Amino acid sequence: MVKGTENTKRPKADPESTVKEYSRPAAGKKALVLSDLRPPEVLYITWSYLVESIANKTDVGYLTVYNFIFDRLRSIRQDAVIQRSEGPEIVAILEQAVRFLLASSYRLCREDMMNFDTKICFDHLSECLNRLLVFYHFYPDFAKNQVEFQSLHMLCNLGSSQAVLHILGLPFHLRNHKRIKLALQLNSAYLENNFVKFTRLSEQCNYIESCILHRYRTSFLISSLAVMNVAYHSKALTFPSCVLSEWLGFDSTQEASAFCKECGLTIKSDSVCFIKGSLKPQSKMAHKRTLCHKLVDSKLKKNMSMSDIIKGFGYERKERSEKPMQDMWDYVD
Repeated sequence: MVKGTENTKRPKADPESTVKEYSRPAAGKKALVLSDLRPPEVLYITWSYLVESIANKTDVGYLTVYNFIFDRLRSIRQDAVIQRSEGPEIVAILEQAVRFLLASSYRLCREDMMNFDTKICFDHLSECLNRLLVFYHFYPDFAKNQVEFQSLHMLCNLGSSQAVLHILGLPFHLRNHKRIKLALQLNSAYLENNFVKFTRLSEQCNYIESCILHRYRTSFLISSLAVMNVAYHSKALTFPSCVLSEWLGFDSTQEASAFCKECGLTIKSDSVCFIKGSLKPQSKMAHKRTLCHKLVDSKLKKNMSMSDIIKGFGYERKERSEKPMQDMWDYVD
């Protein structure tokens, strides 16, 4: 709206700031007007405006910012699909959209499900990633960021044999890249329920990769506690909460103890009592994705804005130099 008219009965629209909202195609609607469709160059300009001018707004809550950008992103993708648009502009939009959806899903993980639907967010994330992989396959000239997004696709599908087969079908220089190797090692640790290895490998991930792994935290922690509940079962001995916190990547010993207590385990003097049959079934747990934030937040550079994150400038990867990365084929039967 034009400044000064926001509170009037009929506020005026600012042509330099208005962005076409998403309109669901349905029976009974007017026929599509071709002049309303934006070509790829205009779509990229529109998306750049959203990233630079809207994503960093602080005068409203981030949930409001997310809902606005998410709606306009759907409109951008709709115009691109109708025209079957291809080219570097569409690839750039999809790549930045994936980062936006991943960073937003982590930032809004504490929101009530009525306000933020995780499933809808990840459904659109999967569509963007799958579309990107198609572009990378048919247009290798647009695939300069392919390693990053092939890795993200693997992490978004932990436990999927199809995702692993897709990675193994890539050219050698891609599947042998350290970032894709790490994604395969995380998948292996996830399948084996090797929680110590999974947590240590998670430390090597960058911010966006950590945002994906955070999605799995609660269910993975519960399954890890189920393994420990059998392995360390004892009516006389207890397990130190500080060790459990380090192994599973909790933010603090208090958080580890509180989560164990919520799962039905007994806490005695900062120690956990593992007794068979005491752990609540996973189906009865309240799945709150509010755990292990330090593991994610530590990967983000200071004073980085959301637009920097979306463009790939706001996060960095931490490498572990004390132990060499094992070869990918060690984890493939």
